[in-house]
Parts: sequence; C-alpha cells; structure tokens
Amino acid sequence: MLIYFLEDDVQISYIIQKTIINAGYEQQGFMKGKDFLEAVRKKAPDLVLLDVLLPDMSGLEVLAKLREFYKELPVIMLSALDTEMDKVKALDLGADDYMSKPFGILELTARMNAHLRKSGARSVITKGNVTIDKEKYKCFVGNNEIALTTKEFDVLYLILKNDGKVVTKETLFNEIWQMDVSIETRTLDMHIKSLRDKLKGADIEIKTIRGVGYSL
Repeated sequence: MLIYFLEDDVQISYIIQKTIINAGYEQQGFMKGKDFLEAVRKKAPDLVLLDVLLPDMSGLEVLAKLREFYKELPVIMLSALDTEMDKVKALDLGADDYMSKPFGILELTARMNAHLRKSGARSVITKGNVTIDKEKYKCFVGNNEIALTTKEFDVLYLILKNDGKVVTKETLFNEIWQMDVSIETRTLDMHIKSLRDKLKGADIEIKTIRGVGYSL
C-alpha cells in the first residue's frame, strides 16, 4: 500500500518516512501543498498524512481541495496546533483522524494500520459523480441509478477501489471470474465496452493500458 505525506519540517519528514517504511508500506513525501495536489491527482495513495502549517498554503486548504475529488481517501492530520477547535475544524473539513505533534511512532503506526484496514474493507466508494455501493450492489451517476450486470459491477468496483493504480487483466480474471487469464480476453473487453457505454455522462473514464489492464 502507498502512503503520501505532506510535511515541510525536514526532521519530522524523516521520522514519518522511516515510520511508514518500517510499517511495511510504500511512501512518497512532499513539502509543498501544490506539489502534493499535483501528484495526488495523477495517482491516488491508500492513505494521506497531512500537516497543517505549510510554506505555500494551509493544510486545511489542501484537505478541502483533496475532498473535491477523493471523498473516501483516509486522511490523518499531523499538526502542532492542538486546541479542540483546531481538531474540530479539520474533522469538519473531512479529516478522518487528528494527531498532535509531537506524536509517538508506535501510535502513528497503529493509526495508519487501522485506517488502511478500514479503507480496504469499505463498501461505498465515490469518485466524481459516480458512487458504487458494494453491500447494496447499486451504482449511481449523480442521482441516477445505473443498471449493471453482476460482473460489470464487480469490474467497476475493483477499478474504483484501486483508483490511481493499474488493475491488471490477471487480477480481474482471478478476482471476478476465479480463473487465470487463459479465458478469452474478449469476454473482459465486452464488459469494459458495456461499462463505458453505461457510464456516459460520468466524471470518470476507464482507460486501457495496452497489454496490461485498466485504470481510471
């Protein structure tokens, strides 16, 4: 799993980086909000650690912009601002958790693990104007429900769940059809084509990564 962190203090950044690596996760760090937002638009991580006091913009402003296009992405705020109102403001803007500096490495690791477990098991995913509910097996574009077959639903859910990553054909065959890629690829191609037709007017686009698989 991939964790992005936004922190302008070099020493704290080093501690966060080592904590993530020691927890067994991939990481990428940023010192400016602008750079972070550019990167996260191109590839979504599985978790974000976000400082509040930054050199170019407030971490709360970064959080608000992040929530415009990633509603479900878990975010833990790490800040020297530790009053109750600071925490309430961040949580109201969409933060999932708030840790005051200085923080303990073991506690940060535990909270990262907890949020990653929770996000991995989430049933409702929203991207742009598309919402997909795994428990109810329903998909909406805006307020309109889109009729999908079971396999179409499973394919779309898997691609949305891995937003920012390429979902290989092997993964799709193994997880949805419970067989290897020896099945005719035409079957998968037909499901992707049907999904694209049904998702016209949606804010998302299923892209083909030739010879590999699909991504948003």
